Amino acid sequence: MRQSSWGDIMIDRKDIMQRIKVDVFTATTAGANAWSSDISNHKTRYIVSLLLIGDGEASRTVTIKKVETDDSETDKFPSVPVPPADVVPIPPQGYDIMNPILKLEGGTNLKGYVDAGSGVKVVVIYWDDPET
Repeated sequence: MRQSSWGDIMIDRKDIMQRIKVDVFTATTAGANAWSSDISNHKTRYIVSLLLIGDGEASRTVTIKKVETDDSETDKFPSVPVPPADVVPIPPQGYDIMNPILKLEGGTNLKGYVDAGSGVKVVVIYWDDPET
Protein backbone atom coordinates (compact mmCIF):
# COMPACT_ATOMS: atom_id res chain seq x y z
CA MET A 1 0.00 0.00 0.00
CA ARG A 2 1.42 3.36 -1.07
CA GLN A 3 0.58 6.37 1.05
CA SER A 4 0.81 10.02 0.25
CA SER A 5 0.92 12.94 2.62
CA TRP A 6 -0.49 16.45 2.19
CA GLY A 7 0.12 18.42 5.35
CA ASP A 8 -0.88 16.24 8.30
CA ILE A 9 -3.04 13.90 6.21
CA MET A 10 -2.02 10.34 5.39
CA ILE A 11 -4.23 8.58 2.89
CA ASP A 12 -3.84 5.59 0.59
CA ARG A 13 -5.03 4.94 -2.96
CA LYS A 14 -8.04 2.86 -1.84
CA ASP A 15 -9.26 5.67 0.44
CA ILE A 16 -8.88 8.21 -2.36
CA MET A 17 -10.76 6.00 -4.86
CA GLN A 18 -13.70 5.95 -2.45
CA ARG A 19 -13.64 9.76 -2.32
CA ILE A 20 -13.30 10.53 -6.06
CA LYS A 21 -15.99 12.85 -7.42
CA VAL A 22 -16.68 14.30 -10.84
CA ASP A 23 -18.35 17.64 -11.55
CA VAL A 24 -18.92 19.54 -14.78
CA PHE A 25 -19.18 23.26 -15.38
CA THR A 26 -19.05 25.52 -18.43
CA ALA A 27 -16.14 27.93 -18.90
CA THR A 28 -17.54 31.18 -20.32
CA THR A 29 -16.21 34.43 -21.74
CA ALA A 30 -17.19 36.20 -18.50
CA GLY A 31 -15.73 33.40 -16.37
CA ALA A 32 -17.64 30.75 -14.44
CA ASN A 33 -16.94 29.10 -11.10
CA ALA A 34 -16.76 25.34 -10.90
CA TRP A 35 -18.95 25.28 -7.78
CA SER A 36 -21.82 27.61 -6.91
CA SER A 37 -20.23 28.43 -3.56
CA ASP A 38 -16.62 28.47 -2.41
CA ILE A 39 -15.17 25.38 -0.79
CA SER A 40 -16.12 25.12 2.90
CA ASN A 41 -13.55 26.57 5.29
CA HIS A 42 -12.92 23.19 6.95
CA LYS A 43 -12.31 21.44 3.61
CA THR A 44 -9.37 20.92 1.25
CA ARG A 45 -10.13 19.81 -2.31
CA TYR A 46 -7.53 18.02 -4.44
CA ILE A 47 -7.99 18.34 -8.20
CA VAL A 48 -6.48 15.35 -10.02
CA SER A 49 -7.56 16.11 -13.58
CA LEU A 50 -9.48 18.50 -15.80
CA LEU A 51 -11.00 17.56 -19.15
CA LEU A 52 -11.77 20.41 -21.55
CA ILE A 53 -14.41 19.40 -24.11
CA GLY A 54 -14.46 21.18 -27.47
CA ASP A 55 -17.71 22.93 -28.36
CA GLY A 56 -17.99 21.36 -31.82
CA GLU A 57 -17.97 24.76 -33.54
CA ALA A 58 -14.45 26.20 -33.51
CA SER A 59 -11.09 26.04 -31.76
CA ARG A 60 -11.18 27.83 -28.42
CA THR A 61 -8.65 28.89 -25.82
CA VAL A 62 -9.46 28.13 -22.19
CA THR A 63 -7.83 29.55 -19.07
CA ILE A 64 -8.38 27.93 -15.67
CA LYS A 65 -7.84 30.10 -12.59
CA LYS A 66 -7.92 29.61 -8.85
CA VAL A 67 -10.23 32.05 -7.07
CA GLU A 68 -8.41 32.99 -3.86
CA THR A 69 -10.07 33.70 -0.50
CA ASP A 70 -9.95 37.45 -1.23
CA ASP A 71 -11.67 36.86 -4.61
CA SER A 72 -8.49 37.63 -6.57
CA GLU A 73 -7.70 35.13 -9.34
CA THR A 74 -4.48 33.28 -10.07
CA ASP A 75 -3.78 31.64 -13.44
CA LYS A 76 -3.21 27.90 -13.02
CA PHE A 77 -3.63 26.62 -16.58
CA PRO A 78 -3.48 29.62 -18.94
CA SER A 79 -4.33 29.67 -22.65
CA VAL A 80 -5.02 25.97 -23.24
CA PRO A 81 -6.00 25.37 -26.90
CA VAL A 82 -9.13 23.24 -27.33
CA PRO A 83 -9.92 22.00 -30.87
CA PRO A 84 -13.66 21.83 -31.68
CA ALA A 85 -13.99 18.04 -31.69
CA ASP A 86 -11.41 17.14 -29.02
CA VAL A 87 -11.24 16.45 -25.32
CA VAL A 88 -8.09 18.04 -23.92
CA PRO A 89 -6.85 16.50 -20.64
CA ILE A 90 -4.94 18.38 -17.98
CA PRO A 91 -2.41 17.02 -17.26
CA PRO A 92 -1.86 15.88 -20.86
CA GLN A 93 0.05 12.71 -19.90
CA GLY A 94 -2.84 11.37 -17.81
CA TYR A 95 -3.51 11.72 -14.12
CA ASP A 96 -2.56 9.95 -10.92
CA ILE A 97 -5.01 10.30 -8.02
CA MET A 98 -2.05 10.22 -5.62
CA ASN A 99 -0.52 13.32 -7.25
CA PRO A 100 -3.12 16.08 -7.57
CA ILE A 101 -2.48 18.91 -10.03
CA LEU A 102 -4.05 21.54 -7.81
CA LYS A 103 -4.95 22.01 -4.14
CA LEU A 104 -7.93 24.21 -3.24
CA GLU A 105 -8.18 25.32 0.36
CA GLY A 106 -11.35 26.38 2.14
CA GLY A 107 -12.76 29.65 0.86
CA THR A 108 -11.40 29.17 -2.68
CA ASN A 109 -12.89 28.03 -5.99
CA LEU A 110 -11.93 27.15 -9.55
CA LYS A 111 -12.91 29.39 -12.46
CA GLY A 112 -12.90 28.84 -16.21
CA TYR A 113 -12.68 31.39 -19.02
CA VAL A 114 -13.02 30.80 -22.76
CA ASP A 115 -11.93 33.31 -25.41
CA ALA A 116 -15.10 33.14 -27.55
CA GLY A 117 -18.30 31.22 -28.19
CA SER A 118 -21.00 29.95 -25.91
CA GLY A 119 -18.67 28.03 -23.61
CA VAL A 120 -16.49 24.96 -23.19
CA LYS A 121 -17.43 22.15 -20.80
CA VAL A 122 -14.88 21.47 -18.07
CA VAL A 123 -14.95 18.11 -16.27
CA VAL A 124 -13.31 18.28 -12.84
CA ILE A 125 -12.08 15.05 -11.23
CA TYR A 126 -11.29 15.58 -7.55
CA TRP A 127 -11.40 14.33 -4.01
CA ASP A 128 -11.86 16.04 -0.65
CA ASP A 129 -9.57 15.48 2.32
CA PRO A 130 -10.47 12.91 5.00
CA GLU A 131 -11.23 15.65 7.52
CA THR A 132 -14.49 16.46 5.69
